[in-house]
Amino acid sequence: MRFATGLVLIDAPHSALNMLGIDESLADRNVTRVKTFKRGGKRYPYVSPQAWRYWWRSTLKEHFNWELSPLYREQKQVFTAANPLKYPDDDIFGYMRAFKKGGVNVTVTRVSPLKNTPLISVLPDRNSLTVDEGYASRHEGDPVPYSQEFYSTVFKGAFSLDLDAVGRFTIISKAGFKNLLTRGDLPKSRNKNNEEIFQEVEEMEKLAQELGVQMNEKEWLMPAEIRKKRASEAIKALRFFSGGAKQTQYHTDITPKFVLLLNIDAGINPFISDIVYEEKGDIKFDAEALAKRLSDLKDVIPEGAKLYLGYDDGFVKSLGWDMDEIVKKLKESGIGVFVGTVKEAIEGFVKEVEAYYG
Repeated sequence: MRFATGLVLIDAPHSALNMLGIDESLADRNVTRVKTFKRGGKRYPYVSPQAWRYWWRSTLKEHFNWELSPLYREQKQVFTAANPLKYPDDDIFGYMRAFKKGGVNVTVTRVSPLKNTPLISVLPDRNSLTVDEGYASRHEGDPVPYSQEFYSTVFKGAFSLDLDAVGRFTIISKAGFKNLLTRGDLPKSRNKNNEEIFQEVEEMEKLAQELGVQMNEKEWLMPAEIRKKRASEAIKALRFFSGGAKQTQYHTDITPKFVLLLNIDAGINPFISDIVYEEKGDIKFDAEALAKRLSDLKDVIPEGAKLYLGYDDGFVKSLGWDMDEIVKKLKESGIGVFVGTVKEAIEGFVKEVEAYYG
């Protein structure tokens, strides 16, 4: 198994990227809060994992022309087409859909090959959070006061993309392994109640044949070129992230200003623990801890694989980081280290990802 893992740092110098909404506990209901969570007696702003994934999906649509899977709603459920052959986001981001009509009673589930943490503020709210007091005054009568929380911080987030799972769909009748609805799931009797489902299956089979999908008894496997394209574009999208709440007022650039990227033959992300942390109001990078961690993981890091480190000069200078010293310590792990801009690091890493598919 091969996983493309990474850590990103996003600079949010004056931002409110993911909001909790109006504080309903207050009588005047005019205070808009940011999302925070509590850890060790401190509260930290965060961007939900769903929001980060929404930015990711939107970037793939805008910059890589991905045709996103349509959304359908039935009663209280919302689901996608569950057609990962046609829609690459169904492949990368996963889905669940229940087919229950006309004698069909099957639920298909795809666990997302792309997993990610929330984007978590390195600084706690006492070091990062500010309340902006304002007035709405364009109407007739007295101005209406309101308050808006925002922050000045750096967000950190980690992700892992299962390269073996991309473009590979199991059809085993077992929870989590039934990725596709196939002809074997359909009843013998075809009628007006299940005609639409029959047509979906037939269209998927036709598309599979056109694309050259290997259709085996237990899994369908897309051609290597398609798998390579989807995986590499999912990583390349990191450079082009856009989105977030309150952009009209705060106009935050959410593209990463620092990245660490590594291919690893295990379902482990070496960057999830506290490599980047706060100390007395400053943001620190523990290169020594990461070097030891990488050294311990040598047996599951592919031969020839490198740690790709990309950063923006202005960003690391603002944090006071000595990049020469950081790189020196990382090289003590015995793992090759590539150092460059964020663009250069992502492009180099993508070449490793593509090489995995041959």
